[in-house]
This record gives sequence, C-alpha cells and structure tokens, in this order.
Amino acid sequence: MSQNHKKTFRFHYLIDKEFQLKFLAHYSLLFISGVLVTLGFLYWLNQSKYDGGAVFRLRQDAQTVFWKVENEDAGPGEAKEKFVPREIYLPNYDHQLNMYTIQFDAVVTLSVLYLLLITVFSVFKSHKMAGPVFSIKRSLQRMASGEPIETIRIRKGDEFQELVEVLNEVIQKRVADSGKK
Repeated sequence: MSQNHKKTFRFHYLIDKEFQLKFLAHYSLLFISGVLVTLGFLYWLNQSKYDGGAVFRLRQDAQTVFWKVENEDAGPGEAKEKFVPREIYLPNYDHQLNMYTIQFDAVVTLSVLYLLLITVFSVFKSHKMAGPVFSIKRSLQRMASGEPIETIRIRKGDEFQELVEVLNEVIQKRVADSGKK
C-alpha cells in the first residue's frame, strides 16, 4: 500500500463548530441550571430544617438527670446546694447521621426531576434534528427510486439548514440536467 492511501486517524471532533458548540451550550446551560437549583435547594433545606446545622435526633425515652442548684431555702447547718431531678431528651448517637443521610431524599428527588428535564429537553432538541434528517432521507429515497424530484423543506428553527440548502442546490442542478436531456 502506498503512502498516499494510508489511513490517517484524526481527532477532529468539531466538524460543524457552530452546530456542535450551540448543542454543547444548550446542555451545559441545562446542567449548570440543574446544579444551581440543587445547591439552592440543599442550602434552603439545611437552613430551614436543621436550624443552622444541628444534626441529630433526640431519643424517645427521657433520661433523668440531677441539676445542682442553690438551695435558697437552706437553713443553718443544711447544704447550700441541692440536686433537683429533671427529665431531658438526649441526642441519639446510636445511629450514624451525616449530610448524606440527611439530604438523600432531596438529592434523589432533584435528580429525578433533573433527569425528567433532560429527557424533555432531549426530545425537543432531537426533534429539531430528526425532522430534517427524515426529510433528507425521504427525498434521497425518492431520487433513488426515480420518482419526481422535489426540493427538501424543513421548518425555520430546525437544525441542518446549511445541509438542506446544499442538497437543494444539488437537486436543482439534477432537475436542470435532466431537463436538458
């Protein structure tokens, strides 16, 4: 095999820069807005639900503790301090409670919401690409089967406008060439 026919591997990923960068910008904007919404929601959850970061659960059973207080009623010879019993609810440290376990439900809910948004966005965005591809494919199939040639029509906001213009030029030249024969 000669040097001219060797396969060259290029890593040229931006073929249609305008289209690909616009597509990337749309998904990046969607991703950034999702991150901001998630962070905002988690900040709100942290501020409102746990009052500045107090992150523990209270035990359900009361514990009796004795507080040392001054004995104002102490007579001569009595102790000036006394112990008063009180029931308090202590933090329950028997379980591990970290930011993951606290915010798990919020993260799962927001992730599902974010996935739904990406799905809806993808369907609408891919529709703007699939429509022109379908129209181009249908026109090329008609040309291949020998049916009358028509220009390719796509909607105003669809992608691949430049490709359709070039293909319509080819179709017009083919119609002009077939008319000369």
